[in-house]
Amino acid sequence: MTLRPETTLSQVIDKFTSIQSDLIIREEDLELHQPYLDEIEDFPHRQSALLVGSSKTGSEADIYIRNKLVRSIATSMHDCPAANRVFLGIVRLSQNDRERIIQALNQARNSGFSGIPLANLIVLALVRSAIAISPISIDKAPWQNPGRGRNTKIEELTPIKAKRLKLNLANRSNDGFFSVLVLRRLSKPITAFSVKFGISPNLITFVSLLVGFYAAYLFAQSEYLAGAIIFQLSLIIDCSDGEVARYTRKFSDFGRWFDASTDRVKEYLVYGSLAYSAGHEWWFFAIALMTLQTIRHLSDYTFAAISQEREGKLIARDISLRDDGYASLKWRGESDFKYWVKKVLNFPIGERWLAISVLAAIGGGALVFPGMLFLGLVSISYAWLTRVRRTLTWKAPTPQGLVVAMQQDLLLSSRRLGGRYEWMTPSLLRKFELVAVTLIAYLIDPDLVDGTLFFTLFALVYHHYDGLYRALQSQSFPTWLSWLGFKVEGRILLLTIALLLGIPLLIFAIYFIALFMVLASIQWFQQLKRSKAKARL
Repeated sequence: MTLRPETTLSQVIDKFTSIQSDLIIREEDLELHQPYLDEIEDFPHRQSALLVGSSKTGSEADIYIRNKLVRSIATSMHDCPAANRVFLGIVRLSQNDRERIIQALNQARNSGFSGIPLANLIVLALVRSAIAISPISIDKAPWQNPGRGRNTKIEELTPIKAKRLKLNLANRSNDGFFSVLVLRRLSKPITAFSVKFGISPNLITFVSLLVGFYAAYLFAQSEYLAGAIIFQLSLIIDCSDGEVARYTRKFSDFGRWFDASTDRVKEYLVYGSLAYSAGHEWWFFAIALMTLQTIRHLSDYTFAAISQEREGKLIARDISLRDDGYASLKWRGESDFKYWVKKVLNFPIGERWLAISVLAAIGGGALVFPGMLFLGLVSISYAWLTRVRRTLTWKAPTPQGLVVAMQQDLLLSSRRLGGRYEWMTPSLLRKFELVAVTLIAYLIDPDLVDGTLFFTLFALVYHHYDGLYRALQSQSFPTWLSWLGFKVEGRILLLTIALLLGIPLLIFAIYFIALFMVLASIQWFQQLKRSKAKARL
């Protein structure tokens, strides 16, 4: 819907209530290259969204963004002292919040405001009613909207330039340092090739998995340099699946799960391969490294979900109040150098796999394990210290989210554990389980800490990742599958008895792999298919 000077809020309300799809509202004077507009018009957003630009390009900031949500917007009758972005004049209203949006817009219509740009009034109505709006930042994009003081001339794009721009936008710019600097530059030709020949994102993920398997095979054969190169190739290919998905708009819950799951499979399989080639005594270190990385991953995802509930919660505020409730923020002066140092310290997949490849090429598993354990401990210490500091600032009651409760997998407790520090709970439970089984095996006989134990624990780790990904999508792990897996206490007891009685762990490795990596994956895939079919109805 194009907003013209004569367009009224009543017309917007009538239009939104008469359709079943999202409504995109755009000011008539806004000019922007189509690939940027596609980010809001052609992208499957789950909530309302709008486009924002940088305030460093000569435009005065009029909208406040924090925790990936719009918090406030300035009008001639409403202040926004913490404004840090520029609103371009285009917003998408989501039917997922249909009733609340209609109510908010009716309230704004009845408030009697005049002289306020209609697009600003619509955004104001939503944020003052605590309705989530995602900001889509296009800081480097040239745009024109005379009504907002921007008269920049927009160069017309040739088809080739438009395609190149669309490919660039499909490339993630907020990834890790090595990924942005190297990997995603190397993945662009693969992405362009895949788009040209219609290769699906899931097929690219599968190819990356096969290449990762080959890298693990080379590591197991002590072909460390070749393994390191192929391992990096696997990651480059893996970068392309998300880029193709963003370019073609072929997104799915299965694709997200498949991509994340195969990353863990490839990495931990490489740990096992390096331990195999390095010798029996290194299996203990392979298990330690897998445990450390699992703890880190689970805490990363869980903290992100909990902090969004704690820090990202929107608060409704009367639309008649001039004050938006947010004080002017002081710029803390974070330089690009500091930003990238923090990215590297977080040790994302690009830096982590680069370290594995370099260390393996130089000294094989004997260098990889001590080196990665040291780097991993430095990274997790930095992450947990900064998160504890943030946790101490949380004053509101614990949100009643389910991300933690769905991951507990306990026999003896169904209560939420940890209070304000509950984001640690899944990680600590996984640490307790993996460390307990490993130490029990070591105390009974050090020779029991071998490849069979590694892959038994690998199946359990995969189960916990599966539970995490389901929890993040508000999908609980099936009860019957949980009981077949004996839950945390049951597995520790079962494996302890097996170790004491000399029952081959290979039996349990096969059982847990079949249960958690095969049967659970099939169940998850079928559940997603049913959910998709139900959504169509």
